[in-house]
Amino acid sequence: MDRLVGPAMQWWEGRTPRERRLLATMFVLLAATALWLAVVRPAWDWRAAASQRRQEANAAMAEVRRDLARLESVRPTTRAPSAEGLEPLVRRTAEAAGLDARLAMAADGGLGFRIGSAASGPAFAWLATLEADHGLRICRLGVVENADATLSVEGSLSSEDCGSAPTS
Repeated sequence: MDRLVGPAMQWWEGRTPRERRLLATMFVLLAATALWLAVVRPAWDWRAAASQRRQEANAAMAEVRRDLARLESVRPTTRAPSAEGLEPLVRRTAEAAGLDARLAMAADGGLGFRIGSAASGPAFAWLATLEADHGLRICRLGVVENADATLSVEGSLSSEDCGSAPTS
């Protein structure tokens, strides 16, 4: 280390005080420039990029909220439950779709259902019919594929918002 520092110190000592001040000023300016290029400018660029990503995310969120509001305005109004009641309606529509649905009270207060084996088309068409034509809400849904390529479907339905117990 002394072999490197020794000649540098001799060189420095050989400079006049005015040259030393000029060289020291030059080294300080070089260090400041290196710091500027290595730390400050990348940090400003990262900040600008983050700001741009945030603006894009806010625009996307506003678009999603606008679309959601549009969908909410299109959503059918809550229909009055049919005179036959929720359980007979679900049982009748399941039989009409060719499904063997087991019905019971669900833990969330809705009407629970379980279909042991069904093709995907009729099962999802039945659920879509319950939502679209009868105004029921699917509060919980679990679908598992069986070994024979059929589905095991279970869940709960409600004639009101999910989480609130049906009145009928």
